[in-house]
Amino acid sequence: MTNKPTSLCFRSLWLRLLIFTFLFTSPLLCLAADTSFTGMPVTEIVVLGNQKVTQDTITDKMQTKAGEPLEPETLNQDLKDLYSLGFFENLLVNLKAVGKGVEVAVIVVEKPTISAIVIKGNDKVKRKDLLKEITLHTFNILNEEKLQESLEKMKAFYREQGFYSIKIRTKTAKAGKNRVQVYFIVDEGPKCYIKEIRFHGNDNFSSWTLRRKLQTKTYSFFLTWITDAGLLNQEMLANDSKILKSFYLSEGYVKVRVSKPKITLDENRKWIYLDFNIDEGEIFTLGKIEIVDPESKPEVTDNLVRILKGKSGETFSNLKLQRDIETISNYFADRGHAFVDIDPRTNIDAEKRIIDVSYRVTQGTTFLFGRINISGNTKTRDKVIRRELRFAEGDLFSGSALKRSRERINNTQFFSEADIQTIQNDDSTMDVNVKVVEGSTGTFSIGLGYSTVDSIIGVANISQSNWLGKGLDATFNVELSGARQFYNIGLTDPYFLDMNMSAGFNVYNEDYEYDAYDTMQQGFRLNFGKPIDEYTSWSTGYRWEKVKIYNVSRTASDYIRDEEGTTETSQVYFSMTRDKRDDMLFPTRGYTLKGTLVLAGGPLGFDNDFYKAIFEGHKFYPFKWESAFHFWGRVSYADGYNGQDLPLYERFYVGGLQTVRGFDFGEAGPEDRNGDVVGGTKELILSTEWIFPLIKNMGLRGVIFYDAGKAFNDNENLSFDLRHSVGFGIRWKSPMGPLRIEWGFNLSPEDDEDESVWDFSIGSFF
Repeated sequence: MTNKPTSLCFRSLWLRLLIFTFLFTSPLLCLAADTSFTGMPVTEIVVLGNQKVTQDTITDKMQTKAGEPLEPETLNQDLKDLYSLGFFENLLVNLKAVGKGVEVAVIVVEKPTISAIVIKGNDKVKRKDLLKEITLHTFNILNEEKLQESLEKMKAFYREQGFYSIKIRTKTAKAGKNRVQVYFIVDEGPKCYIKEIRFHGNDNFSSWTLRRKLQTKTYSFFLTWITDAGLLNQEMLANDSKILKSFYLSEGYVKVRVSKPKITLDENRKWIYLDFNIDEGEIFTLGKIEIVDPESKPEVTDNLVRILKGKSGETFSNLKLQRDIETISNYFADRGHAFVDIDPRTNIDAEKRIIDVSYRVTQGTTFLFGRINISGNTKTRDKVIRRELRFAEGDLFSGSALKRSRERINNTQFFSEADIQTIQNDDSTMDVNVKVVEGSTGTFSIGLGYSTVDSIIGVANISQSNWLGKGLDATFNVELSGARQFYNIGLTDPYFLDMNMSAGFNVYNEDYEYDAYDTMQQGFRLNFGKPIDEYTSWSTGYRWEKVKIYNVSRTASDYIRDEEGTTETSQVYFSMTRDKRDDMLFPTRGYTLKGTLVLAGGPLGFDNDFYKAIFEGHKFYPFKWESAFHFWGRVSYADGYNGQDLPLYERFYVGGLQTVRGFDFGEAGPEDRNGDVVGGTKELILSTEWIFPLIKNMGLRGVIFYDAGKAFNDNENLSFDLRHSVGFGIRWKSPMGPLRIEWGFNLSPEDDEDESVWDFSIGSFF
């Protein structure tokens, strides 16, 4: 017992002396070994000197293991592997004979621990944002590689924010026993924007054309504020070289070379200049085109060649080549070949500058649709989902049918998520798993809204677009304001009696106070519709309505006074719609076309005889930054017959949020001698909108618009002599309903018109 403390004390002293000697005699690694230990079994691996790094971390990294023969080469490699961890200043191994074996002692000197990370000079970027980027953390061992990595990541983050002239240096300072503080000293410099993008060697395309293709944009006061255009993004810039090359390939320049862009800062370190060097090469022509498929008849492949985008004798286009591959693939995928392989082979004649293309087709197995499994629909009945599918069990596999089915299920708006997956079976069938997550299809809201037309509105809405899980659309609306009282109840079945047709009704009552008169409208509608094909449908319906015009102002014109009284209208309508939008709620591509004919009175009886024809179209184009351009137009014509005039409340009123913004309701149309709007018998409206995200996670969107339109009186012909406006606004699908705030500017205001009109609407649908 008396010798043990002495032994421990001696061992501790020996360890300190050994480490001291090692630190002052060894540069990095040391292996105190005698070749006489080679092949002897390792009795134990002892780790000494470690404080933060666990023994298991060290021994797990080593190939040398207890119980195995000692190999000096392996032990040397262990030291290198341990040092590569970055945790140690120095390492030492000591070997000691123990019986017939050898004890391996690994002696380490750890690097200091980080007690704090200090960032100085970050005036324009928050410290917490910089700390998210780096890989160093407090209480971790200082690692030089991670320190350098953190430095580069911090610089990269600054560059993403526009500080391209950023300079950062690091230093460490002792902060106690084996502890250090790490400093990042930042010189942010000014925020840099791209002043100019230049091209060299572009003999066949203008610099303006090439700039339009790039994701990287130059500084613009307005666009930079909205979209960060003008800031240099390295990832985007690297992709721009590929975009330029792809553009040239699509134009037939198959030998084009595009250099990595050269980045230059001006003397003030504020403006960036980008230079692309381009070697265009020669333009190539598309020669012979063939589709080689041993399993198809020649007339099939010949017909396929005819529908391809690429044509012999035209300029070769790599873009058309890719689209033609997709066309051929879709053709066979829609005929059961789920895994068809298309191998395009090109033969380039450099001397004649001609490229022959041969598409080699391997059809693969022909598949049928197997079982259709539907899951996740806790409320919605299976048949509601199945009727949206464009295929059935046992049908020939079709890729287009799968894609369209997915679109149709999403467009029901019944589900927050909808996914279709296929599973290959051994019997050449393809099972389909339809997985959905039920969304919120019912809404109930009571509150206040506001619009610049109706002022304060009391709103109560109850709607259920998937009532009873059958896909029935039920609504009840009440809107009350100082100028308007509106009640509506309706129900629509999109698959009436399980047939491929819709049927519905609604009953309504509306009272409205205009400046010169008041109206009371009561009525009901019956609607029926049926699809013609996948994207086209027709609908027809009947409406009966009783309208009372009363409280006519004494100063009202004779035209308005002649309308005073109560009339009843019986009318039918017929409508044809083609809808190819990619999304019903927030479309970014596609179009809708709709034509409607209305006939009132005559053989239908009651008081009013008139007809209407209304044609409307919308076109959506996707743009960068998840935005879209929306072009729409409407032209309408109406007139009375049997000696009757078109009723006042059936005329077209242009001006306001739904037609031409920047004008008050009906202001862009006929007025009587008192300045009261009386609507027109014809209308023409044209509009262009750019809709872009402002806050994506909130669904908040911005809009910039140009409107042109006018309503024309009986004695006027339709013309392009329109009223014009421009403006901007925001849109948000709020819990109270869609919200719109839009400010329109009348480009040619008349004496009694405002130069600008802002429209605000919340609590009612638009």
